[in-house]
This record gives sequence, structure tokens and C-alpha cells, in this order.
Amino acid sequence: MSLSRLLLRLVLGRRLPVASGELRLRGPVAPITVRRDKWGVPHIDAGSDADAHFAVGFCQGQDRAGQLEVLWRLTRGRLAEWVGPVALVADRASRRIGFRRAAEAQLEVLSPDARVAFEAFARGVTAGAAVGLTQKSHEFAIVGGTPAAWDAADVLGVLKLQSFLLPSNWDVELARLRIVLADGADAMIALDPVGSEGAFAGSPSLSGGGRGEGSSVGLATALDQLTADLAALQAHLPRGGGSNNWAVAGTRTASGKPLLASDPHLAPTCPPPWYLAHVRTPQWEVAGAGLAGAPGFPIGHNGFAAWGVTAGLTDNSDFFVETLGPDGHSVRQPDGTFAPCQVVREVISVKGQPDVIEDVLVTPRGPILTPVIPDVSLALSLSAIWLDPRPVIGFLKTPTARSFDEFRNHFAAWPALPLNVLYADAGGTIGWQLVGEVPTRRGGHGLLPRPADIPDSGWTGTVPFEAMPFAVNPACGYLATANNAPYQWAVDSEQWAENNPSTATRERRPGDPFSPSSDSAHSPPPTAHLGRDFIDEYRVRRIRECLAARDADWAPADLAALQLDVQSIPWREMRDRVLALAPTDPDARDARALLAAWDGRVDSESTAAAVFEVFVAEMCVRVARVKAPTAWPAALGEGGLGVAATNLFADRRVSHLIGLLRAQSSGWFASWPREMESALAVAVRTLRKVAGPGPAYWAWGHLRQLRLEHPLFGKHRWLGPAFNRGPVPCGGDANTVSQAGARPTNPTDFTHNMANLRTVFDLADLARSTFVMCGGQSGNPLSPHHADQLPLWQQGESFTLPWDQADVIRAAVDTLRLLPG
Repeated sequence: MSLSRLLLRLVLGRRLPVASGELRLRGPVAPITVRRDKWGVPHIDAGSDADAHFAVGFCQGQDRAGQLEVLWRLTRGRLAEWVGPVALVADRASRRIGFRRAAEAQLEVLSPDARVAFEAFARGVTAGAAVGLTQKSHEFAIVGGTPAAWDAADVLGVLKLQSFLLPSNWDVELARLRIVLADGADAMIALDPVGSEGAFAGSPSLSGGGRGEGSSVGLATALDQLTADLAALQAHLPRGGGSNNWAVAGTRTASGKPLLASDPHLAPTCPPPWYLAHVRTPQWEVAGAGLAGAPGFPIGHNGFAAWGVTAGLTDNSDFFVETLGPDGHSVRQPDGTFAPCQVVREVISVKGQPDVIEDVLVTPRGPILTPVIPDVSLALSLSAIWLDPRPVIGFLKTPTARSFDEFRNHFAAWPALPLNVLYADAGGTIGWQLVGEVPTRRGGHGLLPRPADIPDSGWTGTVPFEAMPFAVNPACGYLATANNAPYQWAVDSEQWAENNPSTATRERRPGDPFSPSSDSAHSPPPTAHLGRDFIDEYRVRRIRECLAARDADWAPADLAALQLDVQSIPWREMRDRVLALAPTDPDARDARALLAAWDGRVDSESTAAAVFEVFVAEMCVRVARVKAPTAWPAALGEGGLGVAATNLFADRRVSHLIGLLRAQSSGWFASWPREMESALAVAVRTLRKVAGPGPAYWAWGHLRQLRLEHPLFGKHRWLGPAFNRGPVPCGGDANTVSQAGARPTNPTDFTHNMANLRTVFDLADLARSTFVMCGGQSGNPLSPHHADQLPLWQQGESFTLPWDQADVIRAAVDTLRLLPG
């Protein structure tokens, strides 16, 4: 035990959950049994759906009281009430977005079953944090106060917060706008790998509506304040983003049954964003991982089928440039009139200080997020599917599914974070469905904030669920996603069908909207209406090439090994260009020599990998600065959204760079070879400065490490070491299957994005499916389950969750009965 945790124990005690015996409490309808295994994972037996959701919430409240309190207060905009004025800016941002307002409105449109699930889960969280612990959690002992009382709207609010924090492109919209305002549309077009001049027509900085230079300056001022506010909100719940999943048909496996792997990538937090559980009711059973603060299992199995998710990154939100009326609380419409805004008065309590009053303006499109600035008539409003009052089903019903069609149809009502959901079942079916409702736009492409007062601004509805891409049993025998554009899968599916016409394949192609274009190099992808801000395809390409290279005999251990793969496709694509250099600078020569002997694995112990990563980062910075000398950090994904936050621009810089290195077009540098040589030399000098005098000190994973940070105390000088875990060595980069993102502006900083969870499901015997989290079940730094899974995660190992009742009973370390009170 570290000294910091030892002191914490001496001062505050262990504060462990009540894990055995009986508890009589309000909430359950009938007795509930909770058995915990040696990893602290609860195995729940409940007599009804409501009691099952209550018990999951109860266990989360016991194990994650501090994490859940932060979520509750972020969604309500009440963090400053607990921790003081340091959180006031975050509360303001939350109140403007309106997570709580939107959740209250959404309650009215939920089905009775969904409302019961959210209400029961909320009651469980409240009871778990209040009476499921021997004492209040350490966070409350340090900060003060008592755990919040949750309601159903709080659970919906957390789902909206998760949708906001795993954005499709609103953050990239702001980055593009920053570049346009600071360096002009040409700079943004040059640096954006998905845009074109036509896509950015109507930029608010160019012309129209009386918007001149002064208006652009005013909008830039408002944008600066907005990004600072959003950074404050995200400081307590960093985003990350990514993920892999793939399914292999039984025709390719040793058992003859499908296999499915899923490893979601989010920010490295302690505790993790995921929570493992196993639930049994008379009607259904499920084991897997849910997100803390929400019911349902986005990754799991029900004894017949298994499923896993990656971020789908479809475009479900848009910013609009609003022109405020002279009264300050109306906005100009396309017909030139001014429509009154709804004015919501928000009273924010601040610990130790007077209340703060915040008037929020809600336009016909959505809330205005920028503060009202004197003499600035422009503001930014947000429209988001996840802010609209729409029904929610999705993962609430997947445990009952007994076919792919039944499974995927539950997502016809899923107005939350977009996801690629992969499915496999014991009958031999594998399938993919892109889920998450997507708006249809009157005009524009959703790539830049669009003026709200032009005729073709705004939304007309949503893409019908029947038009969302899906595939079943592809001829190749596997499916894989890694945050890539959905049309790439459609193209691959068509190629497989052409090569294997006798194999049954089914894909959704209403009107054939996502078949490949005959001029795909110059035309937008046919699924552009779903979004364009997807992540570079390197991870999914590597997964698919590994799956394609082996026809049969895949076993669960093989999928687990592929999750640890650190082979770099970007190096493969730029290798010839780099090694063609004949450097005269001795440092550049040293760099080239190391890279010439490198196997392309971004391994934790690799020196050449460190040279490669720092070289690529340096070249990305140079490319951005040459075209956007003022706003170049936004082009690298920084965007002003906090110290550790990045937007999706960062995840597309490498493919953009490789295209430039191959073409070496004029208009960038006087000499591409000289620029590359200089960047190689800088990489070596940087490594000497930050790591040590020679290659023996430059092992990549020891230089750029992993640290798991607590959402409240992670940066605190004294409390951080007690509540955080690590740092530990960490290989990989943003483009390897084993992802560990590095920021181009600071490639040796702690990784901001990694696999918080790894799972492999074996449809031949789902009881043999494996799980491991980066950390542990508990948020209590003095619990034996705070980080007991971390060593397994580091070594690429995992464990199984007992499924059969007899195995559950044998594996139980503690048994708790929850009795109606």
C-alpha cells in the first residue's frame, strides 16, 4: 500500500460496502440476493425487472458513490454546491446545455417499462450510496455533504451527459470555426481531411446577413468563452473516444460457433467508466458491462447472444450561429423577424459564496451555449438529438433478444450516443447495426456552425431506422468496426458478395444509399448524410487484415491476442518516404538508423517506436502551423477544450500527414525532404531532453505512460496519489489495435485514451467468456477491488464470470440479501 493510501486509511478508515448479511430497505418489491465473487462483481438474483434494475443501481451506489455523485452534480449543474467556486464554470456550462431540463422533458415520452427501469435504477443508486456502505464514501468524508437522492430524470441526464462527452462532431465544428475565424476558410480546407469547398459554403465568417469583420471578431470572442466553459465541464469527466469490436463466424473458428471481441476506449479514469455485473430474473439473464450511472449492458451476453459496441460517430448534433435581437433575448429567423427565446432562470448554489443567477436562452433550435457578451450580436446555439424528448429502449431490452432482428429492432428508439453494435449468437448468426438517431438537414453538411437565419438552415426530421446501415452473415465470415466510416464496411461487403456469390449475405441498402461511388476519390461518401467526422481507418484495417489472413481455427485466446496488437500501419505507409532520406544532420541519421531496423511494432519497450511517434507529432505540428499559423492547435485536436481534452481532428492528422508525405505537393514547405530530416533531428533531441542521453532511455511505453485519474481528486497534489493508480508503462498509439492515444502537441504526456475494458465472448460456451477492466470494480482506494484487475490488464490476461447458478454459488465470496422494508 502506498504511503498516501496508508495515511488515508489511518485518518478516514476503509469505508467498505456492506457485502454480507441482510439489509432491509425501501425499494425492492421482493427479496433480492447479491453474491459477489473474488473480483467484487455482483451476481444478482431478482424476482422482477424493477428489482433487477434496483439491485444494479444499489451495487453501483455501494462501489462507485463518489463517481456517481460527480455524474449527478455534472448533469444537474450542482458541482459548485459541493466543491466550491472552482466548479462554477462547469455548472454554468451544464445549465446552459440543459441536461436536467431535457431529461425531465424526456420522462414524459418514455414507455411504462422504460420509466420503471430508470426509476428503479435511480432508487437503487440512492440506497446503495446511503445505506449500502458502513460509512459515507471517502469523497464525502473529505468534501462533506451526503449522497444525492437520484430520480429517473437523473439517470436520463447521465445518458445525455455520456452522449455529449462522446461527441460525433460538435467539437470538430468548433475547431473548424476557430480555424476559419482565425486563419480563413482556405486554411481549414487545406487541413481538413474530410471537407471540400462546397461543404463549407455559408461559413459565418465569409459573408451574408450583415456579418462583417467586426461580427467575426465578436463570434471569436464568444467562441473563446464557450470552449473555456466546456473545458471546465470536461475537466471532471474527460472524454477519450475510440473502441474496437469484431465478430468471427463459426465457419472460421475452432469450435464451429462464433466469437465476438469488444474493447471500448475511453479516458483513463479511476474507477473505470464501466461496471461489471451479472443479473438473473425469471424472464431474462445477462452478464457484462454497463456504464456507471446507467442501467443496461452495452457489452454483454444473455446465454444465447453476445454483443459489443464502438462509438459510431454519426453526426447527431449541430451548432447554429444565432443573431440576437436588440432586446437581447430574441433571435433572427430566416424570414427576417425575431423570435423570442425561452428564458430559463437558473440559480446556482456555490459552497461558501452567494448564489449565482444564470439566464439561459433557448432558441427554436436549442439552447444558446455562448455567454451574452456586450456589443456582440452573434451567439452559438446547439441542436442535439440527445437533447430532444424521444423514447429510449435500446439496451434495456437486449437481454431478452433471441435473434438478430429482434435485437437490433430495440434500437429503433435510441436517441443517445451513436454506436456500432456487433452481435453474435449460438445459432451461428453474426451481425452489425449502426444505431443512434441522426437528423436530416435542410441544407449544409453539419461540418460548420450554420447561420440560423438563412432559408436552408435547421433540421427536417431524422433518418428512418430502416435506412440505417446493417449487415448479417457477410460472406467473408467476419465483421469489424473501429470508429470508421460506415460506408467502408458497405464497400467491403459488396466486394465480399462479388467474390462469394453463393454465400448468404444481407445488408440494408434502401435506395442503395451507401454503395461505393464511381468516382469515390472525388465524391463525398454516399453515407455523408450520416456524418463525415470519423476516425482514421488504421485500426479497423489492421483488424480486418489479421482476420482475413487466417481462414479457420480462431479461438478465444486468438481474439484476446489481437486486442493487444501494436503493429503500425501508418509506419508501413510512410516507411519508404522516410527511409529514402539521406540525412546530413547526425541526429537525423541516428533517427533514420533506428527506424530502418524497426519492425513497426509500437511496443512498450521499443526505442524506435518513440522516435517514430515524436517524429510524426512534430510533422503534424509543422503541417498545421504552415496553413493555420494562428489556430494551428485547433487543427491538432486541441481546440481550447482543456488541458487533456482533444477533438477528433487529432485522430485524423496521421492519415492527412501520410497523404502529404506521399504527394509532397508544393505550397507547404520549400523542401519536403529537408523538413522531414529536420523533424527527425528534433525527435532525437526531444527524446534526449525528456528521457535521457541515448536510446537505452527511450522505450516508448516508459516515456509515454498510463495514469488512471480520479474524477474529483485526480489533479490534487496530496489526494491524487491516494485515489489515482499508476503511472504504468503503456505501448501502442492512437492507430494501433491496442490503442493508447498520444497528443500531437505533447506526444510524451500521459495517454488520454485507452482500452478501459477488454472482453471476448465464446458462443460455443458463453460461460467461458472473458472480461478485464483497467482498474477494478470499486472506486474506494482502500477496497481490495480498487485496482485488482490492473495487473491482469497489463499482462493481457482476463477472467471469467460464473454463469450457471451452481457455479455462481460456489464462486461467491460474500452474499447479501436485500429485503423490502
